[in-house]
Amino acid sequence: MANANITKKELAESLKRLASGRLFEHVTVGDIVKECGVNRQTFYYHFSDKYELLDWIYYHETFLPLTADISFGNWDEKLYELLRIMRENKAFYMNTIKCSDNFFEEYLLKMLTTLFETAVEDLDARRQLTPEKKQLASKIFAHGLTGVVIEWATGGMKEDEKLIAENMKELVDNIERLSYCIYQFKNDIITETETLSTLPIPPEILPKRAE
Repeated sequence: MANANITKKELAESLKRLASGRLFEHVTVGDIVKECGVNRQTFYYHFSDKYELLDWIYYHETFLPLTADISFGNWDEKLYELLRIMRENKAFYMNTIKCSDNFFEEYLLKMLTTLFETAVEDLDARRQLTPEKKQLASKIFAHGLTGVVIEWATGGMKEDEKLIAENMKELVDNIERLSYCIYQFKNDIITETETLSTLPIPPEILPKRAE
């Protein structure tokens, strides 16, 4: 098992080097095994094709370490760490995200959806939302943030990653506070209406009976 993992990592490093110099679609399995110094049989023993190898890189080197202890309290720190890793390997990510059959986007979306599902569940302490509405809210947050990251990566990573993480954190926090205020406002209206309905009606505003 240890030797297998070493070989996988060596193949991964070979692909990362090659894909840092050209588009992923122009890298072949032959290029990878030549760069790594192994034969095709060794490659196909571990991976069915170059896409599965890329999938392995995304999962084991990018998402697995970041999702180990992610929570709604530290997700912005994890987002920053993700963007930092991507910038350190800028050419590789720019050359693979565009033509990787959406592997990267799917992993990111899955990670963020799970995160925001937990967040929405925690925020809905009074159980005001249906499961369908919770799922919809989670998807809106996850798709939005995924779109920001993908656009940043494919656009050349021009914006500072720390600033992006801080701005996204501030946006989500503001939405959280706004949601709470709306809930309190609606609750106050309901309470006020119920209170008024129990008050005695002054005689002067009662309709007069016909003589």
